[in-house]
Amino acid sequence: MPDQQVLIVDDDKDLCNMVKLTLEHEGFSVDMAYDGKTGYEYVEKYNYNTVILDIMLPEMDGWEVCHKIRNSINNSKVPIIMLTAKVEEDDKIMGLKLGADDYVIKPFSPRELVARVRALIRRDQDFKDKDKILEKGDLTVDAHSYKVFVKDNEVDLPPKEFELLYLLIKNPERVFTREEILEKIWGFSFAGGTRTVDEHVKRIRKKLEPESGFDSLIQTVWGVGYKFEVKNE
Repeated sequence: MPDQQVLIVDDDKDLCNMVKLTLEHEGFSVDMAYDGKTGYEYVEKYNYNTVILDIMLPEMDGWEVCHKIRNSINNSKVPIIMLTAKVEEDDKIMGLKLGADDYVIKPFSPRELVARVRALIRRDQDFKDKDKILEKGDLTVDAHSYKVFVKDNEVDLPPKEFELLYLLIKNPERVFTREEILEKIWGFSFAGGTRTVDEHVKRIRKKLEPESGFDSLIQTVWGVGYKFEVKNE
Protein backbone atom coordinates (compact mmCIF):
# COMPACT_ATOMS: atom_id res chain seq x y z
CA MET A 1 0.00 0.00 0.00
CA PRO A 2 1.33 3.47 -0.82
CA ASP A 3 2.02 5.72 2.14
CA GLN A 4 -1.37 6.73 3.58
CA GLN A 5 -1.63 9.56 6.09
CA VAL A 6 -3.98 9.12 9.08
CA LEU A 7 -4.71 11.59 11.88
CA ILE A 8 -5.93 10.39 15.29
CA VAL A 9 -7.62 13.03 17.46
CA ASP A 10 -8.28 11.76 21.00
CA ASP A 11 -7.33 12.97 24.47
CA ASP A 12 -6.71 9.38 25.61
CA LYS A 13 -2.97 9.13 24.94
CA ASP A 14 -2.81 5.40 25.65
CA LEU A 15 -5.55 4.74 23.10
CA CYS A 16 -3.82 6.99 20.56
CA ASN A 17 -0.55 5.15 20.97
CA MET A 18 -2.23 1.75 20.67
CA VAL A 19 -4.05 2.73 17.46
CA LYS A 20 -0.94 4.43 16.11
CA LEU A 21 1.17 1.30 16.58
CA THR A 22 -1.46 -0.86 14.88
CA LEU A 23 -1.81 1.50 11.92
CA GLU A 24 1.94 1.90 11.50
CA HIS A 25 2.33 -1.88 11.55
CA GLU A 26 -0.09 -1.95 8.60
CA GLY A 27 1.96 0.62 6.67
CA PHE A 28 0.16 3.85 7.52
CA SER A 29 1.83 7.10 8.51
CA VAL A 30 0.15 8.49 11.65
CA ASP A 31 -0.11 11.87 13.37
CA MET A 32 -1.78 12.39 16.75
CA ALA A 33 -3.56 15.32 18.39
CA TYR A 34 -4.91 15.34 21.93
CA ASP A 35 -7.49 18.13 21.66
CA GLY A 36 -9.98 19.25 19.03
CA LYS A 37 -8.38 22.61 18.27
CA THR A 38 -5.00 21.06 17.49
CA GLY A 39 -6.65 18.30 15.46
CA TYR A 40 -8.50 20.83 13.35
CA GLU A 41 -5.30 22.83 12.80
CA TYR A 42 -3.55 19.66 11.59
CA VAL A 43 -6.30 19.01 9.03
CA GLU A 44 -6.01 22.61 7.85
CA LYS A 45 -2.26 22.20 7.36
CA TYR A 46 -1.82 18.63 6.09
CA ASN A 47 -3.54 16.34 3.59
CA TYR A 48 -4.81 13.21 5.36
CA ASN A 49 -6.41 10.13 3.83
CA THR A 50 -8.51 9.55 6.98
CA VAL A 51 -9.23 11.36 10.25
CA ILE A 52 -10.10 9.28 13.34
CA LEU A 53 -11.97 11.71 15.59
CA ASP A 54 -13.14 11.29 19.18
CA ILE A 55 -16.31 13.16 20.22
CA MET A 56 -15.45 14.12 23.81
CA LEU A 57 -12.40 16.37 23.40
CA PRO A 58 -10.96 19.40 25.21
CA GLU A 59 -10.80 22.81 23.51
CA MET A 60 -13.24 21.82 20.75
CA ASP A 61 -15.45 18.72 20.73
CA GLY A 62 -15.58 16.23 17.89
CA TRP A 63 -18.94 17.48 16.61
CA GLU A 64 -17.52 20.96 16.11
CA VAL A 65 -14.28 19.68 14.59
CA CYS A 66 -16.21 17.55 12.10
CA HIS A 67 -18.49 20.46 11.20
CA LYS A 68 -15.55 22.84 10.71
CA ILE A 69 -13.63 20.34 8.57
CA ARG A 70 -16.60 19.91 6.27
CA ASN A 71 -17.50 23.60 6.07
CA SER A 72 -14.33 25.61 6.60
CA ILE A 73 -11.49 23.80 4.82
CA ASN A 74 -12.63 24.17 1.22
CA ASN A 75 -15.46 21.73 2.02
CA SER A 76 -12.89 19.02 2.74
CA LYS A 77 -13.96 15.51 1.71
CA VAL A 78 -11.39 13.68 3.86
CA PRO A 79 -13.01 10.51 5.31
CA ILE A 80 -13.85 10.93 9.01
CA ILE A 81 -14.38 8.10 11.50
CA MET A 82 -16.01 9.21 14.76
CA LEU A 83 -14.99 7.49 18.01
CA THR A 84 -17.35 7.56 20.97
CA ALA A 85 -18.55 5.72 24.05
CA LYS A 86 -22.11 6.81 23.20
CA VAL A 87 -24.39 4.15 21.76
CA GLU A 88 -27.65 6.03 21.10
CA GLU A 89 -28.80 6.02 17.48
CA ASP A 90 -29.46 9.78 17.59
CA ASP A 91 -25.78 10.36 18.36
CA LYS A 92 -24.80 8.29 15.34
CA ILE A 93 -27.20 10.25 13.15
CA MET A 94 -25.78 13.52 14.48
CA GLY A 95 -22.24 12.58 13.48
CA LEU A 96 -23.31 11.47 10.01
CA LYS A 97 -25.43 14.59 9.58
CA LEU A 98 -22.35 16.70 10.26
CA GLY A 99 -20.47 14.83 7.54
CA ALA A 100 -18.79 11.88 9.28
CA ASP A 101 -18.35 8.73 7.20
CA ASP A 102 -18.32 6.04 9.88
CA TYR A 103 -18.91 5.61 13.59
CA VAL A 104 -16.95 3.31 15.92
CA ILE A 105 -18.06 2.70 19.52
CA LYS A 106 -15.53 2.29 22.32
CA PRO A 107 -14.15 -0.14 23.30
CA PHE A 108 -13.19 -1.40 19.86
CA SER A 109 -10.72 -3.74 18.23
CA PRO A 110 -7.76 -1.86 16.68
CA ARG A 111 -7.82 -4.40 13.84
CA GLU A 112 -11.45 -3.57 13.13
CA LEU A 113 -10.59 0.13 13.08
CA VAL A 114 -7.80 -0.53 10.59
CA ALA A 115 -10.24 -2.45 8.40
CA ARG A 116 -12.65 0.49 8.49
CA VAL A 117 -9.85 2.91 7.60
CA ARG A 118 -8.88 0.73 4.63
CA ALA A 119 -12.52 0.47 3.51
CA LEU A 120 -13.00 4.25 3.57
CA ILE A 121 -9.77 4.94 1.70
CA ARG A 122 -10.63 2.28 -0.89
CA ARG A 123 -14.15 3.65 -1.34
CA ASP A 124 -12.84 7.20 -1.62
CA GLN A 125 -10.42 6.09 -4.34
CA ASP A 126 -13.13 4.10 -6.11
CA PHE A 127 -15.24 7.20 -6.50
CA LYS A 128 -12.30 9.18 -7.85
CA ASP A 129 -11.74 6.45 -10.45
CA LYS A 130 -15.37 6.34 -11.63
CA ASP A 131 -16.93 8.16 -14.58
CA LYS A 132 -16.14 11.75 -13.82
CA ILE A 133 -19.26 13.71 -14.75
CA LEU A 134 -22.91 12.65 -14.87
CA GLU A 135 -25.67 14.93 -16.12
CA LYS A 136 -29.46 14.70 -15.85
CA GLY A 137 -31.33 17.75 -17.07
CA ASP A 138 -30.06 20.73 -15.10
CA LEU A 139 -28.30 18.51 -12.57
CA THR A 140 -24.56 17.86 -12.92
CA VAL A 141 -22.69 15.50 -10.60
CA ASP A 142 -18.90 15.67 -10.85
CA ALA A 143 -17.21 12.67 -9.18
CA HIS A 144 -13.76 14.07 -9.85
CA SER A 145 -14.27 17.12 -7.62
CA TYR A 146 -17.19 15.83 -5.50
CA LYS A 147 -19.24 18.81 -6.67
CA VAL A 148 -22.92 19.04 -7.58
CA PHE A 149 -24.48 21.78 -9.70
CA VAL A 150 -28.11 22.67 -10.39
CA LYS A 151 -28.51 25.17 -13.25
CA ASP A 152 -24.82 26.09 -12.81
CA ASN A 153 -25.33 26.83 -9.11
CA GLU A 154 -23.14 24.71 -6.85
CA VAL A 155 -24.96 22.75 -4.13
CA ASP A 156 -22.87 21.69 -1.16
CA LEU A 157 -23.22 18.00 -0.28
CA PRO A 158 -21.03 16.24 2.33
CA PRO A 159 -19.22 13.14 1.00
CA LYS A 160 -21.83 10.53 1.92
CA GLU A 161 -24.71 12.61 0.56
CA PHE A 162 -22.73 13.04 -2.64
CA GLU A 163 -21.93 9.34 -2.92
CA LEU A 164 -25.55 8.34 -2.33
CA LEU A 165 -26.74 10.75 -5.03
CA TYR A 166 -24.02 9.52 -7.38
CA LEU A 167 -25.04 5.90 -6.84
CA LEU A 168 -28.66 6.65 -7.70
CA ILE A 169 -28.03 8.92 -10.69
CA LYS A 170 -25.51 6.41 -12.05
CA ASN A 171 -28.28 3.79 -12.04
CA PRO A 172 -31.47 5.62 -13.07
CA GLU A 173 -34.73 3.72 -12.49
CA ARG A 174 -32.97 0.99 -10.53
CA VAL A 175 -34.48 0.50 -7.09
CA PHE A 176 -31.94 0.16 -4.27
CA THR A 177 -33.01 -1.21 -0.91
CA ARG A 178 -31.84 0.68 2.16
CA GLU A 179 -29.61 -2.28 3.02
CA GLU A 180 -27.97 -2.17 -0.42
CA ILE A 181 -27.31 1.55 -0.05
CA LEU A 182 -25.77 1.04 3.37
CA GLU A 183 -23.47 -1.65 1.99
CA LYS A 184 -22.43 0.28 -1.12
CA ILE A 185 -21.97 3.70 0.49
CA TRP A 186 -20.96 2.93 4.08
CA GLY A 187 -19.91 -0.70 3.82
CA PHE A 188 -17.94 -2.73 6.34
CA SER A 189 -20.53 -3.69 8.94
CA PHE A 190 -21.83 -0.15 9.32
CA ALA A 191 -23.83 0.09 12.53
CA GLY A 192 -25.84 3.23 11.83
CA GLY A 193 -29.00 1.42 10.72
CA THR A 194 -31.30 2.05 7.76
CA ARG A 195 -32.55 5.28 9.32
CA THR A 196 -29.20 6.71 8.22
CA VAL A 197 -30.22 6.27 4.57
CA ASP A 198 -33.57 7.99 5.12
CA GLU A 199 -31.89 10.96 6.84
CA HIS A 200 -29.40 11.38 3.99
CA VAL A 201 -32.10 11.17 1.32
CA LYS A 202 -34.16 13.76 3.18
CA ARG A 203 -31.25 16.21 3.24
CA ILE A 204 -30.37 15.65 -0.44
CA ARG A 205 -33.98 16.33 -1.44
CA LYS A 206 -34.11 19.47 0.68
CA LYS A 207 -30.99 20.85 -0.98
CA LEU A 208 -31.71 19.90 -4.59
CA GLU A 209 -35.41 19.74 -5.34
CA PRO A 210 -36.60 23.32 -4.61
CA GLU A 211 -34.47 24.71 -7.45
CA SER A 212 -34.00 21.67 -9.65
CA GLY A 213 -36.89 22.19 -12.07
CA PHE A 214 -37.89 18.55 -11.61
CA ASP A 215 -40.97 17.06 -10.02
CA SER A 216 -38.73 14.61 -8.21
CA LEU A 217 -35.12 13.53 -8.11
CA ILE A 218 -35.12 10.67 -5.64
CA GLN A 219 -38.31 8.67 -5.41
CA THR A 220 -39.32 6.50 -2.50
CA VAL A 221 -40.38 2.99 -3.43
CA TRP A 222 -42.54 2.16 -0.44
CA GLY A 223 -41.49 -0.89 1.50
CA VAL A 224 -38.33 -1.26 -0.58
CA GLY A 225 -36.01 1.74 -0.87
CA TYR A 226 -35.16 4.50 -3.34
CA LYS A 227 -34.53 5.15 -7.02
CA PHE A 228 -33.48 8.10 -9.16
CA GLU A 229 -36.10 9.38 -11.58
CA VAL A 230 -36.41 12.70 -13.36
CA LYS A 231 -39.71 14.11 -14.57
CA ASN A 232 -39.46 17.37 -16.47
CA GLU A 233 -42.04 19.96 -15.55
